[in-house]
Amino acid sequence: MSLVGEPERSAEARDELPAHSWAAHVGPGLVSTATDNDPSGVVTYSLAGAQFGYDMLWTCALSYPSMVAFQLVAARIAAQTGKGLTVNMREHYSRLLFYLAVMRFLVANIFNIAADVVAMGVGAQLLWRGSIPLFAAAFGILSMALQWFVPYARYARILKWLAACLFAYVGVTVISNTPWQTLALRAVVPRITWSVDYFTMLLAVLGTTISPYLLFSQAEQQIEEQRPQSQSQPQTGDPARDTHSPHLKIMRRDTLIRTVLSNAVGLFIMAAAAATLHSTGHGLNNSYDAANILRPLVGGYASHVLGIAFIGTALLALPPLAGSAANAAVSARDRRVGRQRNRPVARALLVVMALGVSIGVALTLVHVEPISALYWSAVLNGSTATPVMVMLVLLSMKRSAVGDLSAHWTLRALCWLATIFAGAALVARFACEWLS
Repeated sequence: MSLVGEPERSAEARDELPAHSWAAHVGPGLVSTATDNDPSGVVTYSLAGAQFGYDMLWTCALSYPSMVAFQLVAARIAAQTGKGLTVNMREHYSRLLFYLAVMRFLVANIFNIAADVVAMGVGAQLLWRGSIPLFAAAFGILSMALQWFVPYARYARILKWLAACLFAYVGVTVISNTPWQTLALRAVVPRITWSVDYFTMLLAVLGTTISPYLLFSQAEQQIEEQRPQSQSQPQTGDPARDTHSPHLKIMRRDTLIRTVLSNAVGLFIMAAAAATLHSTGHGLNNSYDAANILRPLVGGYASHVLGIAFIGTALLALPPLAGSAANAAVSARDRRVGRQRNRPVARALLVVMALGVSIGVALTLVHVEPISALYWSAVLNGSTATPVMVMLVLLSMKRSAVGDLSAHWTLRALCWLATIFAGAALVARFACEWLS
């Protein structure tokens, strides 16, 4: 996996750092196409296609501008202040709002970690048979060990090839009897069904596309890229010059490319499920149903391909999930910056991972259906994202927070559009439930 926007001159120095030192300040900023589509995302897109056919493809296409806008705003705030989003929110919002946002972020991330641990257990069971709880515990511990002892850049170079299995969904869509005109139309024209199930699924899809942890990660990445020059201090130069700095140009380019790849993979997962399960009237109730989506392309190896995809994407997604949660927890009570934060963030990282792994293993022991755990993890993200989105957009408008490097009005408009839409989807979901 390529390190997004990473300075070439610091790569060797970073590889020499202990893994826990990396996790303290680099981990939250490493987001790729694979981590954007972790097992929770794969299952959510598959369920959307299996249940609603091509009707929700528009969520992948139309959310792209807002996804880019949110990540650019997060990076610009970090570029100007030299601080992460959690620290900025602590300085510019009331203590109550700030702690509610941090608590929401921790709960959603820990549950997402737990769901991905469950997925690794399922993935291993699809590959080798055996006990899902034992596999989940083993891979959860493996992820913790990798994060502590091995630099992420080193093992991600290998794991990225496991995540390449996601592109099998593109092949399934191509070789299946896909109605391409319908696919193209539904990708740009929303088709809404007024039901609880539809709006719950919509929240899940939003939760796995515009996920708050990606925004916190983007800000942390920007800080890390500037650290060799700025030592995590706010920018003091000319704002216009800073806006066109090489770091921000690279960040804009990589955000555009990475996000379009991520959304395209999500769209093809949804389309493949629509072409296989929905068109034949089959539902998606367990991991074997999910594997059947890939059967037209890989035949009897469908379970193996899905298992590899679950394990690879989960191992890539867990460090940013845990790292961003650890940074948020430490920033809520610790005002230290730079390398002084390494030790407390490393400890918080272990706590977050331990909680996530423990909850994940517990879910497998009580026989919670893995598909349900992964789906409701995305629903939780989507249902609780709106307040964080509002705080981020308002923060980008505060001169005290970003100085003259305020976000362009088009970025703010796209962010507000997504925020209002996410809030409206949540209200519509509860309205449908109340009326039914």
